[in-house]
Amino acid sequence: MKPYPTYRQREVLQLLMPGDWMPLLKLIPIGDRLLATLLQTGWIERSPDLNAGNFYRITEAGRSVFRTPSAYQVRRDGQGIAGSRTDGREASRRCS
Repeated sequence: MKPYPTYRQREVLQLLMPGDWMPLLKLIPIGDRLLATLLQTGWIERSPDLNAGNFYRITEAGRSVFRTPSAYQVRRDGQGIAGSRTDGREASRRCS
């Protein structure tokens, strides 16, 4: 499991950032696997009220991980990803 959310996970977390309970149907088309991953990591929680249906909200852990830089931002800045530049220079790109 990655310590940072993927693009799709970040998209779901962003929708839940206001902190209110949101029904599953109002979330973007979210698959069972993505939902299970978000619940397993503890970034979202399901409503404990079984009569309320499938309602979800973001947890404090989810807020924290959402505020961290994405993997792309870390790579672009050259901080901490294996194989990235750490001297502040951008790698040259070849255009075909």
